Amino acid sequence: MKFIRIFQCLTVWLLAVTLFGQNDTGIEDDGLSPFEKAELRGLLELDFSDLSKTPIKSVLGYDLEHWKNPASVHVIRPDDITDFGFANSVEALRAVPGMHVSRGLAYDNFAAMRNFSGFTPQKFLGKIGGREVSQLMLGSANYSVDDYPVAVIDRIEIIRGPGASIWGTNAVNGVINLVTKHSSDTEGDSVRLLIQDNGTFMADYVHGAQISDDSYYRVWVRDQEYAEGTLESGLPARDDGYLRKAGFRYDTEIGSDLNFYIAGGGATRRLEHTLDLSNRLLYDLSSLTLAEQAGIKLALGLPPSTVLGPVPLTIAQSLPIGQPPSASYNPLTWATLSNGQVPYLFGLNTARFENYGELTNDSGHVVAKLDGITDSDLEWSVTGAIEHTEISLGHIGFDWDQTQYDLGIDANRPLGDFQRLSFGLAVRRTELDVTSKVIEPFAYSSLKNLSLLSSPANLFLQSSYSDSTPILSYNQEFTEIDRFTAYIQDSISLTDSVEVSIGTKFEENDLAGTGFQPGVRASWLANNSNVLWAGYSKAHRQPSLRERYTTLTPAKVWIPNPPLPGGGVWSNIKFEGDESLDREEIDAYEIGWRSRPDENLLIELSSYYYDTKNAVLASQTSVNAYEAKNAKSYGGELSIDWDVSHVWNLRGGYSLARGEIEGERSYDFPERTANLTSRFAYSDDLTFVQGLYYSGETQIPSDYNPITIPAHFRLDLGIVWEPKDGWEIGLFGRDLLEPYHIETMYPGIDVEPARVERTFLLSIYKKF
Repeated sequence: MKFIRIFQCLTVWLLAVTLFGQNDTGIEDDGLSPFEKAELRGLLELDFSDLSKTPIKSVLGYDLEHWKNPASVHVIRPDDITDFGFANSVEALRAVPGMHVSRGLAYDNFAAMRNFSGFTPQKFLGKIGGREVSQLMLGSANYSVDDYPVAVIDRIEIIRGPGASIWGTNAVNGVINLVTKHSSDTEGDSVRLLIQDNGTFMADYVHGAQISDDSYYRVWVRDQEYAEGTLESGLPARDDGYLRKAGFRYDTEIGSDLNFYIAGGGATRRLEHTLDLSNRLLYDLSSLTLAEQAGIKLALGLPPSTVLGPVPLTIAQSLPIGQPPSASYNPLTWATLSNGQVPYLFGLNTARFENYGELTNDSGHVVAKLDGITDSDLEWSVTGAIEHTEISLGHIGFDWDQTQYDLGIDANRPLGDFQRLSFGLAVRRTELDVTSKVIEPFAYSSLKNLSLLSSPANLFLQSSYSDSTPILSYNQEFTEIDRFTAYIQDSISLTDSVEVSIGTKFEENDLAGTGFQPGVRASWLANNSNVLWAGYSKAHRQPSLRERYTTLTPAKVWIPNPPLPGGGVWSNIKFEGDESLDREEIDAYEIGWRSRPDENLLIELSSYYYDTKNAVLASQTSVNAYEAKNAKSYGGELSIDWDVSHVWNLRGGYSLARGEIEGERSYDFPERTANLTSRFAYSDDLTFVQGLYYSGETQIPSDYNPITIPAHFRLDLGIVWEPKDGWEIGLFGRDLLEPYHIETMYPGIDVEPARVERTFLLSIYKKF
């Protein structure tokens, strides 16, 4: 807890400097506070036609000025993406305190918020273009596939901390909400081209026009080609492929206070991915006689106290012990998958086996929204969406189709001058079609599972064996999943400086059960330059379908038994999902401070403590693939936005994060991250940009070769030239401090991380 005390001391010091280092009012002769001046300046910098559409962020179910929100909120604008040469919105999250963005292969960036986030499931909620994006199978979303062209993005709201009382289940560590522009804001043509020196290429084209006085439309397309990268060892990563997308939006004003839009899109992605099989064809040394085990320990130089267990077959084949007959498995197939050596336990090396297969993603969606305001100032909206996704994991032999139907109603209205009530309800229906197949290396007969060894008679029964056990199979009883939610939030201004909001969300969910997710938030305007806020939330996360309803058979093991024909038997090693896994329940406590000493400087400080019950984690001892444990996480973030002058802006962020699982540290999220970005307008048409990012050490678990990702810095430099109004040409150097470093990989899937190499990028962007 030492760093928590440091963080608290820093908070007190900054508060003292800011609260008592100013006059009592903090108001200049014009009568405006620094918050209001900064807001007014932002309005004056907009075109007159945009003034009424200035977006205002909120976590309370209604529009509210950013600085008044009782939560840790960060906003990314389109310029934050293009000015720094980011290809998509996920990359831009690197500059958000409390977010950790890491790149695996060429086509994927992983985003995690705060800590205790895991590697596959995500513990924050994602909304893109008015719809919730998530795959129930893995408990995550693919933001690279769901991303939009920057020309149609209005803003990206990042709300750190639980938002369950409004957003519902899975809004645990926070919410990312990508908001797209009204079609009237995208009239004309926009083009963006990105060309990287390694051959990666992306092109966006957006066209919009006015149909009538109150109707507008736009269409857009994207083509993204991924160049092949390099693994840490220097081997080819085989991660080249493509992503192609298209979309549309139509907006119309039905009446003076009634608006409607419909939008949709589709995407197709074709790639190749590997499955690590290096520790998946095993030999059980513990089944040998004690004398044979003693000889093995001597041959391998292991201490006599070493407990032997299953080891890769290629290691066992170097030992003077009986071997499985070649006719009992597929040695020729395994030979074609061999690709050098990888480190193993006990200081040994083992053969590297990789099974490559096609990784495909085809998806399409339509979302429509009708909204208006009544004479009694009731603001309401009705939103409906249909989404269909087809995903194939060819390297594993697992495919699923997901069709999702959503319908939601949201509303808010003032109750007098000092109170506003927000409420809504929603229903969701998810339908799944899941199929599995056996990959060729495992297409041979073996015992269905190790439990059959308990009775010797089972070894002679044909029913005990199967040659069609897939790596991942799904319980077909759970292919239709329903969810109903309703929420209410009451925000009250107790005084001119104190506001309190209290609410809850009710949910009936086939995966998370029935429950309430209450929350309370309060803010205090200490003076015209400082806002203090605090919050408590109870949030739920539903286990993914993978965690509850799948059976994983990742390996086969040879059990030596001399009396049997062939001298032994092959058996599957199985791990079953746990249908009894309950929802994760998180008690979250937050406190924060937002200060604007003057209109050019904004400082934000936030801290949090999460107490999680039934956290779903990979099992270490159970026969189930996952088990529930208790976990804690705590930390905080500091961010600064400073206009040094009218031509120079600096933004910085620093975060501390620590997670513990039943008292033991979790290292899947860096304890410390930091960022510093700079924009310097050298002239009206020339801007220099810089981004410096730091990520602390993380650890990637493995059953045979755990990998530590070292702490690393990333330095990006760029120059943006505007040759004429509406055109930008940018040249960027990324990861300039070293030829390459590593950031992440899929544990249990990838053999090793890919290199994140120094690259140079040319950007050409025509705005509307």
